[in-house]
Parts: sequence; structure tokens; C-alpha cells
Amino acid sequence: MRTAGNREVVITRRYNKARERLPHYHREIDEKLELFRQDPMHPSLRFHELDHTKHKGWWAYYVNMDIRVIVSDQDDSWVVCYVDHHDAAYQWAERRRFTIDLTTGSYSLAPPVDEAIAATAAPDEASAVFHAPLSGYTPEQIMRLGVPDRDWAERLTKATKEQLERILVQALDDDWFPEDVIERLIHLKDKTKSYRELLPPQVSILMPSELMRRHPRDFWSPESEQEIRKAVQRGWQEWIIFLHPAQREAVERDLKGAIRVGGGAGTGKTVVAAHRTAWLATQYPNEPILLTTFTGVLADNLKQRVEQIIGSLYGTGIEVVNLHALARRLFAQQLNRTEAIVEDQNALLEQAIREVNSPYTLAFVRPEWETIIDPWQVRDLETYLQIERVGRKMPLQRKQREELWQVFERMWRLLEEHHLTTFSALCYAVAEYLNQHPEARYRCVVVDEAQDFGPAELTLIRALAPTDLENALFLCADMRQRIYRPAVPWLRFGIDTRGRSYTLRVNYRTTRQIQDFAERVLPEAIEGVQEDETRILSDRPIALMHGVAPELHGYENIPAEMRGLKEWIYRCLNENIQPGEIAIFARSENALTPVETMLRDEVSHERGIQARRLKRDTMPVPHEINYGTAHNAKGLEFRAVAVVQVTAGHFPNYAAIKDVVDTAERKAKEDQERQLLYTVCTRARERLYISWSTRRSTFLPNQ
Repeated sequence: MRTAGNREVVITRRYNKARERLPHYHREIDEKLELFRQDPMHPSLRFHELDHTKHKGWWAYYVNMDIRVIVSDQDDSWVVCYVDHHDAAYQWAERRRFTIDLTTGSYSLAPPVDEAIAATAAPDEASAVFHAPLSGYTPEQIMRLGVPDRDWAERLTKATKEQLERILVQALDDDWFPEDVIERLIHLKDKTKSYRELLPPQVSILMPSELMRRHPRDFWSPESEQEIRKAVQRGWQEWIIFLHPAQREAVERDLKGAIRVGGGAGTGKTVVAAHRTAWLATQYPNEPILLTTFTGVLADNLKQRVEQIIGSLYGTGIEVVNLHALARRLFAQQLNRTEAIVEDQNALLEQAIREVNSPYTLAFVRPEWETIIDPWQVRDLETYLQIERVGRKMPLQRKQREELWQVFERMWRLLEEHHLTTFSALCYAVAEYLNQHPEARYRCVVVDEAQDFGPAELTLIRALAPTDLENALFLCADMRQRIYRPAVPWLRFGIDTRGRSYTLRVNYRTTRQIQDFAERVLPEAIEGVQEDETRILSDRPIALMHGVAPELHGYENIPAEMRGLKEWIYRCLNENIQPGEIAIFARSENALTPVETMLRDEVSHERGIQARRLKRDTMPVPHEINYGTAHNAKGLEFRAVAVVQVTAGHFPNYAAIKDVVDTAERKAKEDQERQLLYTVCTRARERLYISWSTRRSTFLPNQ
């Protein structure tokens, strides 16, 4: 590894955050960083030690006559910590102390404790008695959790609940301590884990550079100028995928039997799926490994993440493809079947209703076909009379089923006559082939977004992987984000994850304010959970990011709502949020039409910024504002998200519930609509904007 002045150059995440706030100086900042890495003593850098700071070891170099970069002297490393305008940069160094504990492998970039505590505006302790959540622990015990500064450890044991919460929020915002240390303190404060469970492995670090290599989420040592350019152009969280210790534990689980990883939005399930795939490739280098998910866009996203970890997939045994595309390919290649997937099932169902002169309407027949008959491949009346109605709330009497069966029997015949099939039938056919030809299976199968797969897909997933080998099946899912199909018990398909489930509890994507708002949108109870999922759903994610509250705006009509949306877009752009980091979603195509018109006729004309319509197979691009229906938000993330026309007619969607007469089934549909709104809201990392005109949706919580 190349070094500067016989030292390794290490870049902190704090530096990159500071750089993002200086967009007009990026080119100069990046050029000087490359120069510093090559030759820190180059005359143009004027690299010098700061003699007047309270804590020694701080240095600085010039970007230009105004911008300064702050560097810490750490024996075998130059640690690039901060960049800002002249006075602000030096003031930052004056208020910081870089503390490293080589015996525990932890660090701190916090200010002196007395100064930091004073800045948190503590409550008047003389007016009431405040409980200190960590008072039962000694400073030494707190230090064993990763707080390397004794003054800080002692003060944390004395902090009231209100003080402690403010301290931890500020510590996250300003990167005072590693994220995993703050996570342990939050667990300890909330009593969600015991002290013994939270103790990290004890290590002994010889040099600071070794400590920094143990914290890849916080420090990075570039090996070339090209790596620096790649990093700063794509952003700290984009150029490589980091693993939190809890995520790594999930990735490297080595067990026989299906493994399940759960967690709320933003907890890194997709990151875990990508790393699990890469890890499996090292364990079974000559074996076929499948990484699959719900849509083509999600599969493309997963492939990019895996390639960020291990490079090109060419020459590896890894295949990344969405399940529907894989099933179609195997259906044609392995089974040599030529039936096409039926595109308009409603037309055939209506024809079947007419031909048997059924008294039932399409609105009554279609949910039964989509929830029971087709997903479970019910092919005869006897099976229909006995089948458990998983996913449907409406009970049917024997006579009703006998009458309805005439329609479904005719529907199956119509499909055969037109040389058509359904995707469910295709999945079952491929699964049967794999069960008869186990040599065609993958050695390992990793599934992301597994909560939205129904009976046919789960049957296929089980058949794709061996049943008797370790690490064969790994599923990531969150039932809070189930937006397509009713939940079905995985045990029915031989997918037993009991005793092999893992919960991710730390939310890295969305701010605490966005998470709190989105969770209040959810139904009171998530129905249809798996056998081991009650505990998983009860573990509320810990949001490590702190930000601004979501914006909620009501308008008198749609034109006024679009004017408000345009103003919000311009505010985001003025705050250096790039067009590709902005997304707008609506529940339906009709609700999206005025958005599309405004973006085309006004934003494009006034700012020269194009808009990109997101679909199931359309990926976002950097320089265009994204927009699409709520379902197209699945699996994506953006710095700023707007959800428009959140009215009583769109959430819940009138078309989805208008024909539902059964009270329990209507409630289930509305709950699914709530989960869709939750999923859309949690696509936002920093900014969330909600708007409506006329009738506000009852799903929206009061602020």
C-alpha cells in the first residue's frame, strides 16, 4: 500500500460529510487530497501543525486561501478528518480530541465532555429528580463497551435520560463515537439487551492504522488516485458496501437448514443478502449460487452491490436474477414448454362467467381466483371444498364453492385452449422438474424481499435449493413491507427457519424522524406473520441518523398541491440535493398524471432538469428527477422523497377496496394499503414530504 511521508493516509467519514457541504469547492478539495496522499510536504499544501489548539496532534493543509483540511497525527497514519472554511475548520479542531484506545480497539472524535454536555442544554435538575439510565454501571464498564475516554464514560453514567438521548443524537450527527458503540449505549439505555450481550470481543491493537482497518464504516485508506475519485464522486456510502458487526454476524452464519434475516426498513437486509452471496462464493467457489428477488430493478441493484464487493461476476458461480425471469427461462429451456403467460386474466374470467351463466360478478370471482385457485393450483372441486382459505377473510359455504367451481373449471379449460398458462402454474411446473432433477439445483439460494412471494414462488424457491446441505437457503424479509400478496406460512413449503432467524435492529438509511412517522402509518398489528416472526416484529429498529421532521401539507385543490410540490423540489435542489436523489410517488396512475405534467411543463422548462418514470424494470439515473407509482418504490432509496395525493381516495386506494363487502377482508386490504404507504415513506433517507388536496387520508398520523 502506498503511503505519504512513510505513513498511511486514512480518510474519515466525517471528512466526507464536511466535503458534501462545500459543493463549489469539490474539484479543488479532491485535487489537493490526491496531492496530499502523494506528498504531504508539497509546498502548495503548506502542511503545518496547529500549535494553539487545546489538544495536540492536529495539523492542517491549504486547499486554497480560504479552505483548510484538518488532519490528525496518529503515529503511523495521517488521518484526514475535516474540511471547511478557514475559521470554521480551525474552530472544529479546537473543539475536538482524537482519542484511541489500543487495548479495546475503539476511538473517539468527541469534544471535551464538559463543553459537549453544556451544549446539550440539560434540564434543570434542581426542579426534579431525574433518573440516570446508566447509573448502575461503572465508568470502566462503559469503557469496555467502546467509549475510550474516561471523562466521557463517567459523565454518561450520570446523565439523565433526556441528557443521554440528546448526547447520543449529537454523537451520531457529529461522529463522536463509532456507530456500534452508540448502538450498544442505546440498547443499554432502553434495556433491550443485557450488558453481557453487548460486550464486544476484547482485542489488542498495536498501531492506530490497525484500529482504523477494523472500522471500515468510519475510515478508509485509498490505494490509488482512481479510488479517491471513485469515492468522492459516488459518495461515502456508495463506493463500497460496509458491514456493521451485527450484519456481519448474520452474513457469516454457518448452519444447516433455512436461515431467515428480518428487520425494519433501512436495517440493511439487502446489504446482508449481497454480502451473504459473496461469502457463499468463497465457501463454495466452484458451485452455482443464486441471488434472487422480486423484480428486475431489485435484481439489478443486488448485482451492483455484489460486484462492488467482489468485482465482476464473470467467471464466478454467482447468478443474480429476479425469480420471475428465472422461472420463465427454466420453463422454456429445461421443460421445453412454449405456453405464454396470460396477460389479461380478467377477460378470460369474464368469458368463463358468461359461458357457465354464473350469478357471480367478476369483482367477486377475481379475488377468489387470485388468492386461492391460481396460487394454490386448485384443479378439482374436491380440493377446493377442503382447502384452507389462507389469505382470504371471506368465508364461503359449500354451495357457493360448488357454484364458483363451474367458473374456475371453465377458466382452466380456456387457458389450455388458448395455449396459455399462469405464472403460478409455471412456478409449480419448474419446481416439479427440479424435484425430479436435483442435479439442476443451485448449491445455495439467497432471497431478498421474500415477504412478497406467494405459494407458487415459495414452492419454487424451496425446490431451487438442496434440502439436506448446510447454508442452502437464506431469506431476507420484512412483513411490514408486504405490499403484493397475503402472507402464507413458510412451513407449508418446507421452509423452516425456527431457531435460525436473525433480527437486524439498526436502521442506517432513514432518520429517526422519518422512521417514527412511517411506523405510525402501519396497522396496529401485522397479520400473517411467520412462526418465528412475532419477536422479530416486536424489535423496533434503532434509527442512528437524526434529521428534520417530515413535511405534511394540505391544499385546496390539485393545482395548488402541484405548486407546493414544485417549491419543495426547488428547495431540495437549492440545498444541494441532486435531481437523481429526489423521487416523487403517488398511489395510482391517475394520481401521478398531474405530477408528470408539472415536471415536464414547468421543472424541465424552468430548470432544464428532466424527469424519469420509474417502472418495474427501470433504474434511477443520477441527473433526472424520479417519479412513479407507490409500488415502483419497492427496494429503492433516495435522499428526498415526496408522496403526493395522500387522500382518502388513494390511501386506501378506492379501486382496491370498493368491491370488498366482507368487513374483515376490507380491513385486511386497508392494512396492506397502510404497509404500502409505510414502504414508500421509508424510501427517504433525509427528507420526506407528504401532501394532499381536499380530503386528507386517515392513514396519516397527526404531527
